[in-house]
Amino acid sequence: MKARAMNIGCLIIVGLFYALRLSTMCIASEDSYAEALKEIELKVEDLKTKLGPNAGIPEVADTYTKVPHSARILTSAEVEKAFSPIYSQIHKEEKNWQIGINPRELKYPLRAEASILAALVTAIRSQFGDENLSIKLAHDISQFLIWTQTQARTGVYPFPMTNEGKGAAFNAVNHFLSEAKKQGNLKEVINNNWLCADFSDGGLQFDNAEVGIAMFQLYELTQDKAYLISATQAADWAAHHIIVRNWNYNAFSIGLLAKAYSVTHNPIYLYEAIHKAMLGVIPGQLTTGPERGRWLDQHNARPAYHYIMMQALCELIEVMPVSNPAHSAIIDCIKIGLINRNEDFLTKGAPTKEKAFTALIAAKRVFKNDPQFLKDTHTLEALHNLELIISSQYLHGSFPLSPREWALFLAEVKQGSD
Repeated sequence: MKARAMNIGCLIIVGLFYALRLSTMCIASEDSYAEALKEIELKVEDLKTKLGPNAGIPEVADTYTKVPHSARILTSAEVEKAFSPIYSQIHKEEKNWQIGINPRELKYPLRAEASILAALVTAIRSQFGDENLSIKLAHDISQFLIWTQTQARTGVYPFPMTNEGKGAAFNAVNHFLSEAKKQGNLKEVINNNWLCADFSDGGLQFDNAEVGIAMFQLYELTQDKAYLISATQAADWAAHHIIVRNWNYNAFSIGLLAKAYSVTHNPIYLYEAIHKAMLGVIPGQLTTGPERGRWLDQHNARPAYHYIMMQALCELIEVMPVSNPAHSAIIDCIKIGLINRNEDFLTKGAPTKEKAFTALIAAKRVFKNDPQFLKDTHTLEALHNLELIISSQYLHGSFPLSPREWALFLAEVKQGSD
């Protein structure tokens, strides 16, 4: 792993500087890049030694959902009807995206609104559901999200400071706030009861990316400059954010920056996405041993986080020039990562659904002209089995995915049946 990273580290600087105008957010020299990479590698090797045989083993044991024997993919007729019930769920949440609301009253982070917004955009594009209703709801949600960004004042889509929220996201924020209070930094991270800065923790990258990508998608659909301005501010915040220890937090910003580059063609976004991939994601992947392809730390070895990183790297490759010296290293990372986890879908069942689905859809799209890659990574087989599981769960009376993933699933099934 060290040799691969160092070789690419030397090449990436030469390969990128020819096309990019350096700014204060960019690495200034090959020496500084190599120094940062060496420091990361040393920490990775130290952690690998400490973990020993537990490297790549998730902190929580994997559980699997098997493909039911009678499972089948939804029909075209079923797809046409399957989005409309989501409106009922959306209407129940409308009270949460009212401009002027006290964030202390919110129970969910902004990623929930981002999921709904992205679902509405997909529904409009794929022509299912009520188009007029989808457009209205998308407008209302986007105005709320822009308002939260102005409340935070830093360009980021923030996190609500509330006592109502429960779950891992709120636990992580509470831990960060406790540390900020100890260090006397509490006033610097909160504006108008919104968390607006996260220092080296990096947790805000999750919601900022989820919302930012949805806003870019809405801009592509409507060409409304207000959405572009808002999404670009979030991308600028992500571009300036330091690389943090949690690999999947860095991956969220990679996905946002890749999207920002695809929409704006600003080379700084591509530069920073590659920089974050090469220093903030790839060094943590095991390249040898029984868990080859997984991330060594037990948190990011969990399947959901694994596929978050797979998706972000696929989205980066989608917009990267093949001639870029980092291209092959990122491809290698994606390949062994997909092989490791996709094999679960063929043998044990699905270890996760939502993040795996979006990652597999991305891999299918990005590598559509490389059938050998898709075959070697079992991407299409894993995706098919996951679609069978999702279809079966829906036909048995549940909505097995969040709004964003559900709309993508319906669009994928519809496209496959056309």
